[in-house]
Amino acid sequence: MIKTAKRQVSASRSVQAPVGGLNAKDAIANMDETEATVMVNWFPGAADVSIRNGHTSHATGLPGAVDTVMAYNFGATQTLFAISGGSIYNVTAAGAVGAAVMSSLSNSRFQHIIMGTAGGNFLMAVNGIDKLRGWDGSAWWTDGDGAHDITGLDTATVSHINNFKNRVWLIQNNTMKAWYLPVSSIAGAAAALDLSTVFKLGGYLMAMANWTIDNAAGIDDYAAFITSEGEVAIYQGTDPSSATTWALKGTFRTGRPIGRRCAIKVASDVMLLTTDGAFPLSKALLTDRTQLQGAVTDKIVNLFTTDVRSYSERFGWQAILHPTGSKLIVNVPSSEGSTSHQYVMNTITGAWTKFTGWNAFCWELMDDVLYFGGSTKVFKADTGGDDNGNNIETDVQQAFSYFGMPGVQKKFTMVRPIFLSEGGITPALKLNVDFESKTPTGTPSFTANSNALWDVSDWDTTDWASGDNILKQWQAAFGVGYAAGLRITTASKNISLRWQATDIVFERGGVL
Repeated sequence: MIKTAKRQVSASRSVQAPVGGLNAKDAIANMDETEATVMVNWFPGAADVSIRNGHTSHATGLPGAVDTVMAYNFGATQTLFAISGGSIYNVTAAGAVGAAVMSSLSNSRFQHIIMGTAGGNFLMAVNGIDKLRGWDGSAWWTDGDGAHDITGLDTATVSHINNFKNRVWLIQNNTMKAWYLPVSSIAGAAAALDLSTVFKLGGYLMAMANWTIDNAAGIDDYAAFITSEGEVAIYQGTDPSSATTWALKGTFRTGRPIGRRCAIKVASDVMLLTTDGAFPLSKALLTDRTQLQGAVTDKIVNLFTTDVRSYSERFGWQAILHPTGSKLIVNVPSSEGSTSHQYVMNTITGAWTKFTGWNAFCWELMDDVLYFGGSTKVFKADTGGDDNGNNIETDVQQAFSYFGMPGVQKKFTMVRPIFLSEGGITPALKLNVDFESKTPTGTPSFTANSNALWDVSDWDTTDWASGDNILKQWQAAFGVGYAAGLRITTASKNISLRWQATDIVFERGGVL
């Protein structure tokens, strides 16, 4: 009798971890397999996907929600202030705060700048209700104290402040007036630039930003004035009182800006948080509101616009760039004064993700350390391996793959995610088929590495950790369908975990 070789019926395929990040735009059946339909507390890198860093308490004992954190930098002097409960506190040092350095403020929601003059660097802040406050590096002052007087304008009506070409600019509440001080001055007579005739849609000035443009005439800074209705006017020049040195260069329209903290400088461009998404002004200038592909948030447009509809009137919207973390962070206040989440973009790859567990009301960067204000505390963010002593909990659903056979039914039998970790971790897994969105039923667990971290812990006291281990354990995963995508949840503390790829085993069937 002649024996014939048994035909192999199982096949395996490897899929890279979802380094393409969160996709909340494309049809689920048309996504790249290296993207994700759900991605929470994972950070997509260029080569793998890792659990995000944690956050830790920095300053405690504040009286309420910390709505403003302000950094002062001058030479070797770096000072961090937090505003909570209508008072300003010095929170440079970690631990419980001392007495307030300034009290009796009407609210804690300030906009601030650093203004440099021949006399030094000055922190200046406004909130639309109280007189302008300032810090000279050693003491606080209030506009009108006899030594720092701004005349011609009541700074208690100023809700936004900017520094453009060595002038302080002040946006007056609910008007189209932008006021400016003399060159290189933090006080003196304020003069008004009335933009009422420039804008056609009404509203009021919301913010001002500095936009650097490189054209045939060379590199120059332009002043961008943004209204509550999304109109933008661009001016070039130095002295608004002189027609020869100040000129309107153009106007255009974008989505309505969200809050006073709607604009940040990103390289030479300005990114504007609007109801249509986060737009660089350079892209908004070339398109209109029907062409949203120019938005930085284009890949997560459906999530972003849903949040705008739900939360746009709440305080806490802010974008901040964290260069050393390769992150652009957009803060979304899902519950004002309570909870928030963030959309985070890898500035190297452009991939997006969503962070939860950082309940931030405001953000600031000092000495490349990222801080946020929370409830009665200021936290350091993007640091450590836990959320202020709690587990970091993650969830990800990788986009579905047909494994090169879109019209062929498959019986899936096993999966093997491949991780690099210095500890032990057992994630909960669910292989979803044909666009299911079921979450794993198991409970994730972990075993922390108790050895010392290399070059972090003291030398010659304990054994060093052995470094990353490769975790690649096969698990049963039954499902019948045409496409499949792995869903993973984890809960861990002080463990680095980097997802490399996933091996999936299936048996090939027929068309039906």
